[in-house]
Formats: sequence, structure tokens, C-alpha cells
Amino acid sequence: MNANDPKRSETSSPTASPASAGLRFVGEPIAALATTPGASAVALIRMSGEGCLPLLEKLLRRRAKAAPAPRMMMMAHFMDPEQQTVVDELMTAVFHGPASFTGEDSAELYCHGGPYIVGRILKILYSHGFRPAEPGEFTRRAFLHGKMDLSSAEGIKQLVEAQTEQQWLAARQLATGRFARTIEDLRASLVESMAYLAARIDFPDEGDTQDVDLSMVHERVEKVMKRIQKLEESYGSGRVAAQGLMVTILGRPNMGKSTLMNTLLGKERAIVTEHAGTTRDYLEEPCRIKGRLIRLVDTAGVRDAKDAVEKVGIARGLELAQESDLILLLNAADAGPEDRAETDRLESELGQERCVRVLTKSDLGVPAWANNYVTISCKAERGLEQLEQEIVKRVDGFVGKLSEEPFVSSARHLAALQTAKADLIAYFTAEEAGHYDELLAFELQNAARALSSILGTIDVEDVLDKIFRDFCVGK
Repeated sequence: MNANDPKRSETSSPTASPASAGLRFVGEPIAALATTPGASAVALIRMSGEGCLPLLEKLLRRRAKAAPAPRMMMMAHFMDPEQQTVVDELMTAVFHGPASFTGEDSAELYCHGGPYIVGRILKILYSHGFRPAEPGEFTRRAFLHGKMDLSSAEGIKQLVEAQTEQQWLAARQLATGRFARTIEDLRASLVESMAYLAARIDFPDEGDTQDVDLSMVHERVEKVMKRIQKLEESYGSGRVAAQGLMVTILGRPNMGKSTLMNTLLGKERAIVTEHAGTTRDYLEEPCRIKGRLIRLVDTAGVRDAKDAVEKVGIARGLELAQESDLILLLNAADAGPEDRAETDRLESELGQERCVRVLTKSDLGVPAWANNYVTISCKAERGLEQLEQEIVKRVDGFVGKLSEEPFVSSARHLAALQTAKADLIAYFTAEEAGHYDELLAFELQNAARALSSILGTIDVEDVLDKIFRDFCVGK
């Protein structure tokens, strides 16, 4: 069953209409630069909307007299109609709706990438019938015209932003619709189960409906529940793939936490001084290590602080450590017994499996008590390779669990699956209690609606605004 099929069951409401989509008017001709601003060899300018092709043709002088063929690259001169001068010699391509990315008539200009040329072309377009596109408006129009589901639109944004293979892996399964097909299969199974119940409800005296055993419905719903649980369990690995491994640097004051963060980042992000308590709040920065994405968090030194602000910072750092995938517990080579005792306490509290003990300032010497530590010196640039390998191993440990099977990488998708799971638990509880078929169908309908929210086949105006506002302009 197609996720955008208008003949879908009444268990899901229609896709959000253009009027409720937060745009001024979906059919308006829009234009935007789709490539990175700045000097380049070639720049791409995209257009879409009702009447955009006639508007564009008025600004072009083509060599061929015949109408431009759809999906064919053709050379043309882009004209300034006021001055009757050629702005640029460029390539054009037109796409007739609905056979286009947005589902509307669309066009693309491939011009020289000088900022002056690009700016002048856009200025002429905006003064001759086009308006600037809003962030994500091209993709949003594609969604509203049924060209893709909402999870695929989210995947496109992630593909554009992907900087590592792990992010590409997470984005691709969304953008290609593989995840959406899985969700639609689950939703369709629930709809079929509801059809069995509807037959029993609407025709209780018919002989055929008496043959519909609730065990058939139970088995089908149970299979859906197991698949939802499997998807839910994949979130830990999927989140690391999409967002990066969360790594928190923790320890007593003056153990070299901020120095380590700066070293791993390759820049001076955290302030480093000899005074204890310099870091009073946490700092979080994305970081790539050997092609893997991590989220590096520097925290305030753990101690019995007197300052109220520092106390809050220490508490927040410990909270972040609880949420982290990996914790680097730091002790310096000159650490005393009290510092080492605090490391033991933190490791016991946070879980040994998530902690890696790191000895810093090893240029001062390596004490006998540090035999179970990863030994580094940021000053002498020693041991960092071993620490990076340990972090890479942790990232690969998560991402390596991902297979060709669809997985969850979005908190929004996870929340919807958890809602559906709760509705199915309510179904099994009602079934066991012997409740009426109407109540059983109600619980299945709620679960189906929760799954539909992932695909955007119910009223999702607020969700749309939240998702598309962070897109880049021109996508």
C-alpha cells in the first residue's frame, strides 16, 4: 500500500493541506540558489510553482525556436529585460508537473557561479514574478503534493547535512523510503486487523463473521508488536549513526579535561588555566575522529564547590554523563589519593562498561596505580592515537549493529513507535479482560494513527513547521 494513496483507510486523516502548511501559497512561483553561496565554477538556481515556466521563458533567449524539451539540458542566454543585455550564457532544464521533484512545474538554471552573476539573476527573477523560497520549501511542496512521505523528507535534510559515513547510512534509509515502507507495512497490518473486527461488529449475526476468530487478529497484532519492539531497540545504534556518539569528559578539577577537549577538536574551544574551577558549565562540540562523528562534552571539575553557579554546572555535568554513550574519566599523573577515590566512585555510579579511564599529563611520569588507564600527554602529543582508537571502537560497536533492516534514528519516530506500542499493550489488556470488539478496534485505531504520524498522513502542521524550518534555502 502506498503511503500517499488517497484511497487509504479512514483510520488516518488526509495529508495536511497547503492552506494549513504555513506557506503563503503553495502554487506561487518560487526561486532560490540551491548551491553554496560564494564563488564557484557553476551555481544552480531552482524554480517551482504554477506558471513558473512561462515566467522564465520571458527572461531567456534560446537558440532553438522549438519549445524546450522536458528533462533535457539546453543552452540559453539569461536576459535583463530592462536593459536588454545578456547577464549570462547558461544551461537550463525544465520539468513538467507532476513528474518533477515538487510535483509542480519546475526549472533549473546552471549558471556561472560568480556572486555577481548569481545575485543579478536572482534579483531579476524576484522582480519578474518569482519570490524567494523559504527554507525547505521545495521539499515541503514535494511532501504536500504526495511525492514523498514525511520521514523521507527528513532523510533528505539529513543527507544534505551528512558529514560522515555513519550519518549518510542513517539518512539514506529515510530518504530512499525504506523506513517508510516498513512503517506502512505495520500500519496496513493493523488496518487489516481492524477490518476483521469491523466485520464482527457490523454483522454479528452473519455466519461468515462468526468464523472470524479473535486468535487471527491476536496473531497479526502480536507480529506488529514484535516488529515495533525491534525497531525501538535499534534506536541506540541509530541515534549514534545520525547524531554521533556522545562522549563526556569527567573528572576532578585540573585533571586536563579542557586541554583534552581542545586537543581532540584541534582548536582552542575551552578556556584552560591553572586555577581550579575554570570550567563552571559544560561545553558541547561536534568532533570527527577518523571519519566518525562524536559529540564531545567538557564538564566542570567534580568537587564540593562553594559557588552556587559552579554547583549547578557540576550537577549538570553529572547528568550529561548519565546520558552519555562513553565517559572519559580523567586523572592526571600527579593526582592524589582523593582524586583516585573519586574516579572509583564515579565509575561505580556510572557503570564500568561505559567508562574509560584516561591518565593525563603522562609527560610527568606514569605512576604504578595507572596500569588500567589509557595513558596520554596532550603537551607531548603522546598516547592520543590509542585514545582515538578506543573512541572509534565504541562508535563502530554501535553502528556495526545496524544491518540492512530498517532502524530508528529520530527521536520523533521513536516517540511515535512508543505511543503505538502503548496502544497495542492496551489492546492486549482489553482482549484479555474480554472487552467488546469496539474497544479493541479503538486501541488498534490509535496505534495506526501513531504510525501514520511518522509518515505525515495525519494533520501535522506543527510537526511540518518544526521539521522544515531547519532546512537550507533551495532544498
